[in-house]
Amino acid sequence: MLTPRNHAPRGYEGAAFKETILTASDYATGYLTGWEADLMLARAVGRGGHIAAEPYGSLHISADARRPRVAGRSVTLDLVARPEKMSDRQYEDLKLLDHGRVRVVRDERGFVTSIDAGFHRIPGRPAELLLSRGWLSQVPHADRAWISAAGRMAMARRWHQEQGLGARLLKGLYLEAALTAAAAGQAWKQASSLAASV
Repeated sequence: MLTPRNHAPRGYEGAAFKETILTASDYATGYLTGWEADLMLARAVGRGGHIAAEPYGSLHISADARRPRVAGRSVTLDLVARPEKMSDRQYEDLKLLDHGRVRVVRDERGFVTSIDAGFHRIPGRPAELLLSRGWLSQVPHADRAWISAAGRMAMARRWHQEQGLGARLLKGLYLEAALTAAAAGQAWKQASSLAASV
């Protein structure tokens, strides 16, 4: 699923999560790209918020870690691309991208020609699929990318399945995957802040 973004070369980016914001009196929904969700998770961690994962792939974010279910503002993130839809090829591609600096290469019209990570290169169409499913976070107006929370959660589900682990462990794997992507988003944000201040 694609969601409109003005900064994107073609006006749309792959949505990683459906966002539902709940307050005491109202709710709103929308879609988040991988990098938007990763930075939201990083902000929640930085502010001492509570993040919980469900075995079906939802993440719940609330402002107060001590009282996560008390009325107030909370956000639920539901995966757009189901983890079970990940092909063997996509799983192997994401494992390759997990090692090294990831860069999205585009042509002059904004079309993806490849994704590069060190000695590894993923060609155009498979690369486009990873981006359109929200499994990669790509920074606006830059070529830098990393595996998003949605991508890491899909990888965690595959690994969980391969290992034959109990269903109760999936929540913990999803939470660890989301926090790993949040840390990558925070690292990018800090690096770009330092570069801007120089």
